Amino acid sequence: MRQGLVGVRADRGYSYERLEKIAAYVRDRLGHSSTEAINTLLLFDGLDIEVRDGTGQDIPLHGSVIEINGSEGYAKYDRDRCVIEILASPETYDWLEKGHPRGGFFVAHELGHCLLHTDQLVRLAQMPKVQQAALHRGGQEVGHKTYQDTEWQANAFAGALLMPAQGLLILEQEHGELSPDTITEHFQVSAEAAGYRLELYNDRKEQLL
Repeated sequence: MRQGLVGVRADRGYSYERLEKIAAYVRDRLGHSSTEAINTLLLFDGLDIEVRDGTGQDIPLHGSVIEINGSEGYAKYDRDRCVIEILASPETYDWLEKGHPRGGFFVAHELGHCLLHTDQLVRLAQMPKVQQAALHRGGQEVGHKTYQDTEWQANAFAGALLMPAQGLLILEQEHGELSPDTITEHFQVSAEAAGYRLELYNDRKEQLL
């Protein structure tokens, strides 16, 4: 999550504050309080969310498991069925079934792409497969700002969805000073994700809350 930019330029930039609000809205729609850990396996298996594209059309989201070489999975728009799918490899789905935090972060990250980059996913589906593969691989030279990067945005959204600032505040009030271990245990995320999120929370608490 601390690596250089590996995404493409998003249609619009997002601040941490804006992504926090979007994630809070999604949590509310999913029926989760700010202190509740999200069961990402149930979320993936029962995706019942629609996203709205730039034309005002609502597009359903679905989760599917397919064989994917060299990838945990990705989000894509299916032009024939007019749906956006989060496609997970069998290994990624196995992580979800076992409660491995990497699988959970994958689902939250790809959900971020679906919500934040809907129009770009639709446009991507119209490109030749060679161009699609190049964009999915990432790592290309970029000339945009961090807040404009699709991968940065999806990562930041995932952190806010899985470990909301309001939930961290409540944990802080209950336990005193927060630690990555407390966040990891409570929200069922990796130690790396918890450490990064805690650092962000401490640095930008006023913005996030």
